[in-house]
Amino acid sequence: MEKHPYARLTVEGDKKTKWLCGCFLTVDGFFKFCTEHNAPLEKAIKAQIDELDMTIILEDKKSD
Repeated sequence: MEKHPYARLTVEGDKKTKWLCGCFLTVDGFFKFCTEHNAPLEKAIKAQIDELDMTIILEDKKSD
């Protein structure tokens, strides 16, 4: 991961891009959404995951 001297160190990582609302993207590709946008963006992401069929079902393995 490339370090940027101007990026602010956060719990989530060095910020790469920050929007006026408070959402941001870190240098390692992690998105953090503000309280205003968290619910609608979560809904949109989940809809895309379902539409693109990007998941598989993992069976719960229990040891005997």
